[in-house]
Amino acid sequence: MFDLNITRHFAYIRAMNPALPLSAAEIRAVRALAEHRRTAQAAEALNLSQSALSRHVRAAEERLGVTLFQRGWSGTDTTAAGDVVARQCQRVLNRIEAFDAAHPPARLAALARWRHLRAVSTCVRAGSASAAAQALGMRQPAVSQALGEVAGYAGQPLFARRPDGLQALPVARDLAFLWHEVAQELGALAGLLDSSTTGLSGRVAVGMLPFSGQNLVVEAFAEMTRDHPRLRLVAVPGGYSMLVDALLRGEIDLIMGTLRVPPPPGLTEEWLYDEEYVMIARRDHPCHAGPFTREALAALNWSVAPHGTPVRRYFEAFFLDAPRPPQTQSVEIFSFANAEQMSLGSESVAMLCYSRERLARLNPDLKRLDVALPDPRVPIGLTRRADTPNPAAVEVFVACLRRHIAALGLV
Repeated sequence: MFDLNITRHFAYIRAMNPALPLSAAEIRAVRALAEHRRTAQAAEALNLSQSALSRHVRAAEERLGVTLFQRGWSGTDTTAAGDVVARQCQRVLNRIEAFDAAHPPARLAALARWRHLRAVSTCVRAGSASAAAQALGMRQPAVSQALGEVAGYAGQPLFARRPDGLQALPVARDLAFLWHEVAQELGALAGLLDSSTTGLSGRVAVGMLPFSGQNLVVEAFAEMTRDHPRLRLVAVPGGYSMLVDALLRGEIDLIMGTLRVPPPPGLTEEWLYDEEYVMIARRDHPCHAGPFTREALAALNWSVAPHGTPVRRYFEAFFLDAPRPPQTQSVEIFSFANAEQMSLGSESVAMLCYSRERLARLNPDLKRLDVALPDPRVPIGLTRRADTPNPAAVEVFVACLRRHIAALGLV
């Protein structure tokens, strides 16, 4: 039997070897997926199958009781909790990689398991494999096997044999300290996750159709970064079909821009305010001298949106009765500023959507053509999935967006 001092010593060793919330394999998987954002690339980086990587990530989420990843526009996005966990995984692996760099040819970052580090640390303190096994509640052969494996990963002996046990070499003491650091980093996870759940968290991913309301999305995001710093904010410019596909796949939460009225099946629309179709050109463009008959306008060079868009349908309807079709060049630009810049740098006339507020701040080098367009109203709003409730973060964004619209006098 052990005396009281030895019993206390083993109790101390057990206290220094806590059960950690994540395994080494789970840490590598979480870090790799957070970094590469696609399962295939993350699995390749770890030399794992995609199914194995997915199993490790699911196991990590089950252990921690939180969702770490969600489908995103350009791959897999971390959640707010995922950001916290990925950061700690990175810190743990940084420490192991630093050990490898200081002890060539060590390969612990790719191969080591916690049982390896725990066995070395315990053996350093207990002085023998048998005493370490007793302290850890394991069989001695299992401890000896772990010591042999980690010595192979380290590429050098860890202990020198002596009559009464094992003498720790410097590399073993460094491994024991590394285990202490790893345990501290992972032991902090629970507290960090608790603090990450205070306040609003989650993701708001907005698809932005060309031109209409893009500045409002950015202004709402700017406010939300101040009031809700734990939110993940994503703004994705794109065409309608591309963004609808992303919406149906759950990669974005809603679309801001011109409404279709009615929307495609499975989607619902929410009106926010109206813009209007406007013809613009450089201030010094000769078109401003007129005449503004349909025949004269059709003779101009036009930059217009592609077929299938509301602005292109309106443009075609306007010139339907012209004696000859207008000279057009389809241009697909997702940034309002870039579309205006194209008009400034070319001989083309453009048809764009403007709100009253934005038209009042029109670039002084641009000028609106003095043409009274028939029913130029353009409904602007949000498109969402009809069968999916909106997360709290998305509702906060919509409320913020509505406040900005009201403040600008658009409704």
